[in-house]
Amino acid sequence: MRFKRVMQSVVVGVVALWFSAVAFAGEQPVAIFHSFNEKYADVEKYVCSLAKQGYSHIQIAPAQKSNPAGEWWARYQPVDYSVIEGRGTEQELKRLIVRAHRCKIKVIADVVFNHMASMPEYQDLNYPQFGPEDFHPPCDINYQDGTRDTEVDCWLGGLPDLDLSRKKVRDIHQAHIKKLLKLGIDGFRFDAAKHMSPEIVKSYIDYIDSQSKGKTWNYLEVIEDGDTSAERYNWIAAVTDFLLYNSMKGAFSFGGDLRTLAVPPAVNDPRSVTFGQNHDTIRALNANAINPYNDPADSYLATAYVLARENGTPLVLAQDNLAVPYIKYGVAFRRIMRQRGAEGKGVRENVLAVTNSPTVLVMERGAEGFFVVNKGAEKFDVPTLDLTFTNLEGCYRELRNNFTVAVERRADYKKYVTRWGTWTRGGMEVQARDALYFIREPWEKCK
Repeated sequence: MRFKRVMQSVVVGVVALWFSAVAFAGEQPVAIFHSFNEKYADVEKYVCSLAKQGYSHIQIAPAQKSNPAGEWWARYQPVDYSVIEGRGTEQELKRLIVRAHRCKIKVIADVVFNHMASMPEYQDLNYPQFGPEDFHPPCDINYQDGTRDTEVDCWLGGLPDLDLSRKKVRDIHQAHIKKLLKLGIDGFRFDAAKHMSPEIVKSYIDYIDSQSKGKTWNYLEVIEDGDTSAERYNWIAAVTDFLLYNSMKGAFSFGGDLRTLAVPPAVNDPRSVTFGQNHDTIRALNANAINPYNDPADSYLATAYVLARENGTPLVLAQDNLAVPYIKYGVAFRRIMRQRGAEGKGVRENVLAVTNSPTVLVMERGAEGFFVVNKGAEKFDVPTLDLTFTNLEGCYRELRNNFTVAVERRADYKKYVTRWGTWTRGGMEVQARDALYFIREPWEKCK
């Protein structure tokens, strides 16, 4: 699927002042915009708007020559690593990278090294760079047999499985990596990493580190199964956090309880790539979608949640950035919290037990900000909100709607929300199916 339109609106007001910083070389991204299957020339047109929203990185479609079928999955069926073709030429990719760097956006390349294309003309396994000797014999994967032999050595969905123990194969992959680095690529996503042995993946990451002098940020697609856990790979690089995705899917779906996210099951790594949904979990994109949402709006609220957290590296699909207005403000909130944390201010995430509601979640980020999400079909409205046992105190401004909230300590030493938009009301009011982001401001802003 192609996404031809991308939100190019600029976050207004003083929020824009926070966007001047950029992730240092190799630093964990603030948030990654996934341009998915878009052409490089199209991405070049809007990439600078992402910096204004607060993104630090953009992830692009695989660059190598692939199956020419028009569907997105064809990009994940390589034909020839020596040629950049499909989503754009080598020159178009270079122009995208140059423009992104001018706007302080870094570019992550998606690489597919586990397998090759399944096409009639290659049924004898003679590709431009590989021959039959470079592949494992055909066999089926068993995800529950107690070993990882079939996951690593067998064919994924009928795609010819490369024998990565062969130096020739690794050399061809490394040449592709080197070409992308010379073009200016700042990091890599490894597709189907769990179908490659950890030792081989580590050798590729080591090569990237040596060629880039440690300046890239890399992550691995690891979808856990009965034989594979994230811990087999997250010692090498960050991994995709499908554990957290499944936790959020249960909580944000109809009948789920947001209180289960107070301490959600997740990969034990603050670098892990988190997402409300990705291209593998969307039924409209993938007939074999992984635990898809029945209502896409639930996934947008989950995306809002991952953007509010301190931990994780949020990945946001291009279509989701367009879908609802609060997502781009979540990116802005995350950028601001990252910067305030760098200034030595406390921004630890903590889900607060102040509403005791299955449909409303409140998360503080130290005293510097807070996040509220209401997944319910009705407006959440309470006249009094006791925040005594929280870090919140002072004046806060909501980024999207630009209204202020005051948290004050009263004579009884308890803290309450005394202003929600105006001094005529306290407590909290959140519209149905909405998410709000608040940043701390000088007290004068609440007067």
